[in-house]
Amino acid sequence: MENYNQEINLARKLAVDAGNAVLPIYYGAMDVSLKADNTPVTNADILANRLIQDGIQHTFPRDGVVSEELESIAGERCWYVDPIDGTRGFVEHTDQFAVHIGLAVDGQAVLGVVYKPVAREIYYAVRGQGAYRLSPLGQAHELRVQEHSSLVAAIDKRDAAGTLYRRIEQELGIERTIISGSEGLRIMKVAEGIADTHFTVNPTACSTWDVCAPLAIAAEAGAYSFFSDGTPIVYCGQKKLGNTFVVANTRDLAEKVSRFLQREN
Repeated sequence: MENYNQEINLARKLAVDAGNAVLPIYYGAMDVSLKADNTPVTNADILANRLIQDGIQHTFPRDGVVSEELESIAGERCWYVDPIDGTRGFVEHTDQFAVHIGLAVDGQAVLGVVYKPVAREIYYAVRGQGAYRLSPLGQAHELRVQEHSSLVAAIDKRDAAGTLYRRIEQELGIERTIISGSEGLRIMKVAEGIADTHFTVNPTACSTWDVCAPLAIAAEAGAYSFFSDGTPIVYCGQKKLGNTFVVANTRDLAEKVSRFLQREN
């Protein structure tokens, strides 16, 4: 099995470099505009995206890159880059944003990095090598999913306010909801053992760069993830996922959530 040492080291370095590059904008003045889908984009998004994409292309010129803010580049393998996952949190000066860098080979995510610039925490994993969180002091903590006596879900605040979430909350017996402003950080709640599950209720809400890196980490922490119709999440150079998905600490819970989502959608 390939160890991907060069790739994970590069991804970690680029994620930290990009995070450090956007912090002066975060703490200072930023240029904010709206994209065609009415989501915000800042000069920090563009800066971080360019830094990461250039770094990947310099080291692995034959690889492709699919990213949120720049045109896709075709290649043998494909990197999925979200320069700032949770731009709304960035604009609102919360800490609920992260840098994502994931690599997919033959359609499967083989490594991922999720970096929280404000907290200076980095989550990372390589397929078959476990998942870890590195503290600002350089201490590595292995990530493992946990089952809780009462069901805990990590959800986007807009989804949590909807009637569909209220129905699934009642049907599954979700007793606590953790609100997080970044897709990657919601998935990390499952990987860290803080939440039992995370899922999306809007089939158009997520793109490949939102989930490639964090789901690679969650898988190495013992989580299960797939589309709500039960099919695997595959990365083939596309941008949009085009379906709802679930990630959970057990296969049984993931299947329960997916059955509900499939019925409702």
